Amino acid sequence: MHELSLCRSLIATLEREADARGLTHILGVELGIGCLCCVEPEALRFAFETVAKPACLEACALTIRRQPARARCLACGRHYEVYRWLDACPACAGEARDLAGGDELIIEQMEAR
Repeated sequence: MHELSLCRSLIATLEREADARGLTHILGVELGIGCLCCVEPEALRFAFETVAKPACLEACALTIRRQPARARCLACGRHYEVYRWLDACPACAGEARDLAGGDELIIEQMEAR
């Protein structure tokens, strides 16, 4: 379960950011997780709720937002969103495509004081 190590890295990043900005409490964090990045959001949420956290993160709420990949079909040129690796073009059912995004894990927002 690599979500546990991702959670530990997330907590370390948030703690460093809090220290660098002189913040004492991080109240919430919003993550953007690409649909193709092989991270199970519920496993990450479970790890975040159960792993020991520093004092500045004790009351931190985690919000996860799934982000689709974007694709351009090489057969018909249509642009569309991809939610799974095997999603074909909705216009022509073509499978050849150029992908953009969908593999990211980004801290989008942090609420702190």
